[in-house]
Amino acid sequence: MSFNGADINKLNGGLSRKVGSDRTICLIAGLTLEGSMEYNKAYELLSIETAEGLGITVSSDDTNVELTHYNLSEMFRLSPDTTFYLIAVDKTKTVAALVADSALKAAIKSIKNINVLGLIGLGTNVSTALVDAVSIQGLIAEFASEHLLIDGWFVEGVGAAVPIGVTDYPDLRSVSAPNVTYVIAQDPAIASLNDANKLRAAVGTVLGSVGVRRIHEDIGSVDIEQKPRSRRGEENYSLSSELLGRWLSAALSDGKLFSTLTPAEQKSLTAKGYMYVGSFADYGGFYFNGCPTAVEATSDYAYFNHNCIWNKGARIIRRVLIPRVRSKAPTDPATGYLKSTWVSGLESAVLSALSEMESAGNIDGKDIYIDSAQSPSEAVPLRVKGQLVVGKIVHEFDVDLGLTDKI
Repeated sequence: MSFNGADINKLNGGLSRKVGSDRTICLIAGLTLEGSMEYNKAYELLSIETAEGLGITVSSDDTNVELTHYNLSEMFRLSPDTTFYLIAVDKTKTVAALVADSALKAAIKSIKNINVLGLIGLGTNVSTALVDAVSIQGLIAEFASEHLLIDGWFVEGVGAAVPIGVTDYPDLRSVSAPNVTYVIAQDPAIASLNDANKLRAAVGTVLGSVGVRRIHEDIGSVDIEQKPRSRRGEENYSLSSELLGRWLSAALSDGKLFSTLTPAEQKSLTAKGYMYVGSFADYGGFYFNGCPTAVEATSDYAYFNHNCIWNKGARIIRRVLIPRVRSKAPTDPATGYLKSTWVSGLESAVLSALSEMESAGNIDGKDIYIDSAQSPSEAVPLRVKGQLVVGKIVHEFDVDLGLTDKI
């Protein structure tokens, strides 16, 4: 016997920072550089303390009249087990200059598997939302042409200095930017800290809400499928925190309190494609109204979670098919068409790979079909048709309730 007492073995992996996660999230922030930070460089953040090590603190927010630390703290508060990324940009840039900046594009592409972006700190006013949304979608389309699929880009919808009526908000559903969402949610407690920030919106709260959810979940869901350890056992996943004084009320980015919005005004904002925070009568906590995108409501991609599902499916199919590029496709000598056994084998391989989405609850079913009557060549690609069955989202209930003297 010795006096060794207890050997402590160092384990790894307990922080759930797993390779291959469905979410890789980056906040692009217009901010004043601190310490050795550089513009257009991606910084990996394991915790809010990592950001503070870069010089982004409550004090720097106050000194520079910015909300970078606040937004990052919201991301880690709501999704504590997620690794996030931060890219600093010049806060005087316009959206047009931002999307044309090759250095920013390179920084975004340097983040392996990046698929969700947020943008804060610039003059992304609600009044210019339609033009700016289309510009950002142009960059997303450019990335897509390089097979980098962005699920969603959440933009800080800066409020108008002179508040506009809800009915006068530009209609985001009138443009074609299906991967862009404007956030106009504001926590009044944060907005009241500095007059210069009273028109800002809480994109960090959105990104944290994205990070903690699975790809098929609506960001406005009252509860989530897998809560962080610190909140297990709660019946919902409210944004509110009595301890921190966060989201005890909610407003739009122009300061208009949610409590003053009529039901018609609430529906108008949702119908126009904006994300904001509100609460239910006789139920505690505050929640997002959903995750609409800037495209017509009848589009299959009118909601962020639908984009996530399609993109994940596309990545999986691409991963299965690439090893078969420029490989032999055997033909039936009697017909000259592709051999049915080869076709069915390829269909099965793709379906098997997509099964991970079904087991994760991302989709409810899938189908892949390849017509054997094809003659692929260097000039003619092999056509593959696929379908993913997407589950329904319950947005509200309509209940018939009456009184009776017997059942």
